[in-house]
Amino acid sequence: MRLKVVRRLSLEEVKKRLQEHEIANRMPFSEFEKQFIEGKVDPVLFGEYVEWADLLHAYEAYMEGGELDYVVEETWRMKPEELEKMLNPRRLELLEMISGSHIESINDVARKVGRNVRNVYDDLKLLEKKGFLHFRKVGKKKMVPETRIEEVPVIIH
Repeated sequence: MRLKVVRRLSLEEVKKRLQEHEIANRMPFSEFEKQFIEGKVDPVLFGEYVEWADLLHAYEAYMEGGELDYVVEETWRMKPEELEKMLNPRRLELLEMISGSHIESINDVARKVGRNVRNVYDDLKLLEKKGFLHFRKVGKKKMVPETRIEEVPVIIH
């Protein structure tokens, strides 16, 4: 079974991918772009050029305005039992609550779904680890969960 996941990357993921491009090509983007335009880079690398340029543009926009908007489409292979375990009804309810409501904290989420804070926290951490959400820090201690997922079609074959 496959999941096609459309999600927004975190700032850390964007930085990591930018660094991976520099390491793989042994040069900064500006040099790669110059060589690409001059025809010194294999045209087969056009997709990499576009991805790298898009990542850089998203990062620069974040640095200027504080908003990061970079969406990727990934295909995850999972066994049906893994999918059922990861996206059980309680976790789906959390994702729906977070994406459709104003959330102020983890305690707020737990109160709205009528569950124990510790159990909600554990489920949210698992969803964060899988890339479905992230935590935005507010103040010194407060963590606000935010979804990263735009779409998750399930492909059965």
